[in-house]
Amino acid sequence: MKNLPRSKLLYALAGVIVIAGYFIFFGGEEGEIKYVTQKIERGDITSLVRASGTLKPTKEAKIYSQINGTIKEIRSEVNDEVEKDQVLALVEGPEGLSGDVEYFKEILKKTTTDLEISTNSHEASKRLYEKELVSREEFNKSLSEHSMAVAAREKAQADLDTAQRRLDATRITSILDGIVLEKNIIMGEQIHPNKSEPLYVLAENPQTLHLVSNVSEADIGKIKEGQDVLFRVDAFPGKSFSAKVKRVSNSPSVKNDVVTYDVTCIVENPELELKPGMTAEVKKVISTKKDVLKIPTAALRFIPPKSSAAAAEAGENAWVLKQGKLSPVAVETGISDDFHTEIVNGSLSEGDQIVVEYTISGGNNKGPGFALPQPKRF
Repeated sequence: MKNLPRSKLLYALAGVIVIAGYFIFFGGEEGEIKYVTQKIERGDITSLVRASGTLKPTKEAKIYSQINGTIKEIRSEVNDEVEKDQVLALVEGPEGLSGDVEYFKEILKKTTTDLEISTNSHEASKRLYEKELVSREEFNKSLSEHSMAVAAREKAQADLDTAQRRLDATRITSILDGIVLEKNIIMGEQIHPNKSEPLYVLAENPQTLHLVSNVSEADIGKIKEGQDVLFRVDAFPGKSFSAKVKRVSNSPSVKNDVVTYDVTCIVENPELELKPGMTAEVKKVISTKKDVLKIPTAALRFIPPKSSAAAAEAGENAWVLKQGKLSPVAVETGISDDFHTEIVNGSLSEGDQIVVEYTISGGNNKGPGFALPQPKRF
């Protein structure tokens, strides 16, 4: 062997492998084909669409700072229940915010009084002008003074509103009823409006959640609003939860040339077992049929072995054994679940034995029979 050329050695090894594979998988020329059958039965079938999903709050709010300042008091922590307008934290803002509010209140008070005086004067001037007791120039002067008084009052109101908002911004408040999901501040921290991370993340009442899943374009046509949904989460591996389809997105998501659509479902969570962010294995119930004739789906993928006489008749059929020989049966199928397919039409009956696979054993094969892989037919 040491003196054989490398190319001849490779050819010899390849030949050994081919011969070994032939005897292992086909058992030689004397191999015996055995067919595995299952009984056709009646029962219920539920057609499902599977997807993965994530639990999310029905409404989520991210709260950012509107001013530069320092956190001086924290009143709410993660998982705390909060109400709308409740104070979550206090900020030590720039000096003078409170004084600015008082100052602009005084300005607003003065400009409001000036506007009242100007309005009365202008109305009197208008009446006199209509009676031709004052000149056009005097009337226009009165109109101009009134317009300036209106503008001054509006500016004072805008300045006060701005100052009040800045003062209110020292009180970080909730904008909804719910719970605190995240708190991203600590005592004494310097904050500013350009901070990318929110101070707080709030979620609406977690007794109702959204389940958002990605459904493939091949299945999205089967999904309708109001359909029932079953799902499981890793936290409760032996328990199924229910939901209902609320919304089917028309906007596609494309990743690695795979197109999916978001489907949002409503989940009732009265016991608060489910948490936002949990991932879920989702089964959307498309349809359910009761007491139908059904066969193992594997039977529809069965293809006779090439060495059998039935191989020439292979087509869109199921196969049964008659007197030990394969016989094709044309069938019309309906809905399918994970393991069975409904038979809508065909000459099959409950109790018939239908072929699902075959093995080859005996002959030169010294080991047990091997089930050959069955290619899908659709």
